[in-house]
Amino acid sequence: MREIVEIPIEQIVIGDRAREDLGDLEHLQKSIKDRGLIHPITVMKKTKELVDGYRRLMCHKNLGLPKIEARYYEELSESEKKVVELEANLSKPLEWDEQSKLRAEIHALWQKERGKAIRGYKGRGQSLEESAEALGVSVGTLSQDIALTEAMKMVPKIAEFSSKKQALKSLNKIKEMAILTELARRDKEDAKLIGKNLPYSIACGDALKLMSKMVAPETVDLVTFDPGWGIDSDIVATSRGPRGEKVFYNDSMETAFTFMLKILPMLHQVMKPDSHMYFLIGIEYASYWKGYLTNTKMIIKPNEPPTFETLEKDRSWKFDVRSIPLIWVKEGGGFTDHDYKFMPRYETALFCTKGSKRLNYAISDVFEHNRPLSTVRIHPHQKPVELYKDFIKVSSLSDEVVLDPAFGSGVAIVSAILTGRRAIGFEKDKEAYIKAEDWIKGIKIEEGDKDESTA
Repeated sequence: MREIVEIPIEQIVIGDRAREDLGDLEHLQKSIKDRGLIHPITVMKKTKELVDGYRRLMCHKNLGLPKIEARYYEELSESEKKVVELEANLSKPLEWDEQSKLRAEIHALWQKERGKAIRGYKGRGQSLEESAEALGVSVGTLSQDIALTEAMKMVPKIAEFSSKKQALKSLNKIKEMAILTELARRDKEDAKLIGKNLPYSIACGDALKLMSKMVAPETVDLVTFDPGWGIDSDIVATSRGPRGEKVFYNDSMETAFTFMLKILPMLHQVMKPDSHMYFLIGIEYASYWKGYLTNTKMIIKPNEPPTFETLEKDRSWKFDVRSIPLIWVKEGGGFTDHDYKFMPRYETALFCTKGSKRLNYAISDVFEHNRPLSTVRIHPHQKPVELYKDFIKVSSLSDEVVLDPAFGSGVAIVSAILTGRRAIGFEKDKEAYIKAEDWIKGIKIEEGDKDESTA
């Protein structure tokens, strides 16, 4: 049993507490005055930091008592302190926002102490599932707590809702309003920069509507295009809202294909007569897209060499496409049902040419670059800067124009700036656009970054 001691109140350190509303202290204060303290508070022995008993401590202060009875804890980690605080407040439940914040803090502290779990690798780091089980709540509840806690940092008024259910219902609307307000503020700031020869031009919106307004025919030297593939989009999305809705790339296969079929002729139109395009696409659809881009269909008959048939007789555009896709090799396999399926460790890109254009130098068709660390990634499908710098350097020259019609994280725009190119980009997801714009505006070109190739 821990020793009970009397501690001068002035020595007790009150750290960051989940409970903000102390409630009515009158009854507890009268009980302490009449009968003394029944349940001592708990503090850290070395630092005198309060672990449990905030309301009791405040009653003593209000009564002008110089000392308070306390039990000592020898040593607790930051996460253990939060767990003790959570358990100690079960008799008088915390407000919903206080409880959500406390659970989110405990999960974050566990991940800080033990590392973040890596999908597909059991026993490494602290997962959301493990934290939820330890806290006695469902994974969905903990996900909601984390989402609400992050939202309250941006929009504190969310905490004013009387229930968690009301807060969740209004979260998306409040979040959308905050995003639109931020976009309006940034548009106002950007208006001041018109005419200052910015190295890039980006816009938030549908590329199908923006292309004709912002990009003239035959003005683009290089296109990088990494659209949502529409492959198992309900399963593979890794960034979700509090009720499971996808934050990025919620396109169905039909929507994704419709967008690509419409945008590709427009991309051909704005590209210069001799220029390249890197079209990142799922390997399972490489043959389909190669046929569409080249306007041909391969006909295979037994015991005969393959022949090619034109798809659309009156089509005015087509690309030359390398028969074998380029390969990007990652540092590790992506998450999948690894008990029954192989874990994919690569992605593919179709190398497309409008007209005839040589590469700037010899380069392999296999690109080996690690993905950005999850701790710095701002988009679930973010590609490495070094991969895009390879594409840009081998297919364009300094001061030429790079276009990305669906830039997601903004990696193409960043890579273009770092290699001394000008860039144009569009992104329809408002939240993704804001995060990408912050990254782009923060880019500083170091000595040796800029590509000086001229041939």
